[in-house]
Amino acid sequence: MAGGSKLFSVFMLIFYAILLYFVFADKNMVAMYMMGIGMFIEALVNCICAFQSKTK
Repeated sequence: MAGGSKLFSVFMLIFYAILLYFVFADKNMVAMYMMGIGMFIEALVNCICAFQSKTK
């Protein structure tokens, strides 16, 4: 995922932990917005990494 970026992985872990809090706090609409944003960000980063040149 994301070319093995540790920083991105930690960011998404924190993001989804906050999302889980909102689910348990019964803030379902905020949780749904965060879920959509998180999935979009992950897909965007993976897409960018897939199309980057592998030569350095």
